[in-house]
Amino acid sequence: MTKRDIVAALLGAAMLVAPAAVAAEAVELAVGESKTVKLPGNPTTGFLWSVAECSDVVQVSLALEKAAPDAAPLCGRPSATVVTLTGQKAGQGVVKLNYARPWEKDEEPALSRTITVTVK
Repeated sequence: MTKRDIVAALLGAAMLVAPAAVAAEAVELAVGESKTVKLPGNPTTGFLWSVAECSDVVQVSLALEKAAPDAAPLCGRPSATVVTLTGQKAGQGVVKLNYARPWEKDEEPALSRTITVTVK
């Protein structure tokens, strides 16, 4: 069983954003405008989304999605990471996000996501 198979099993098939390990998309923003992207995850497994690369045309912030107020905190419950992209200046750039365990420095990320950002 590969690392990708394990991650897929932990996230659940319904939460996978793409069948491959790398997903790509494009986002258009105006200067000062923000948009969010949700990435599936399960932080209780040790896997977290992090910014691997970011162009200066966009600012990126990551936050775990808050559970509903009535949801019980359960170990192993999948949760999304909310990525907020904010246009900083006109141009085009790339944001690359990796889903990996921070302490596994020599391992390839289990998943990667590349977002091409155009700021007008």
